[in-house]
Amino acid sequence: MEFHTTDIQLALEMDAQDDLASFRHEFVIDDPDLIYLDGNSLGRLPKRSLAFLRQAVEQEWGERLVRGWNDGWIYLPALLGDKIAQLIGAGAGEVLVTEATSINLFKLVAAALRARPGCTKIISDVFNFPSDLYIIQGIIDMLGGAIAWNW
Repeated sequence: MEFHTTDIQLALEMDAQDDLASFRHEFVIDDPDLIYLDGNSLGRLPKRSLAFLRQAVEQEWGERLVRGWNDGWIYLPALLGDKIAQLIGAGAGEVLVTEATSINLFKLVAAALRARPGCTKIISDVFNFPSDLYIIQGIIDMLGGAIAWNW
């Protein structure tokens, strides 16, 4: 079988032989013709997640409110981190699952600037995500514009 061709029949044959092909039915697929390759997304919704999400929203958040943290939520960053650690070869306690990337970027840049009070520049390029640039600009504005912005 040659892999350098773009023949549709070859693609269909390869898809049929794919070990992961049987998992397709496990996801919500509204439009079977849509090829979804957004790398900055959670991806297609796993059907198994629906019950978990419903429970989280209706019971853990809706009924328990802040008391839900005492039901184990507060420990999840470390528990999930330990599971991921096994996959990536890290030790227990070395990985945490934290907030969204944007929030972590804000905290990282703010901490870096506080650690280097003499810093006068943040250097970036136009290839960063616009949202990352907005976050960094927001920190500059929050600090009174004391930091120069370079492209």
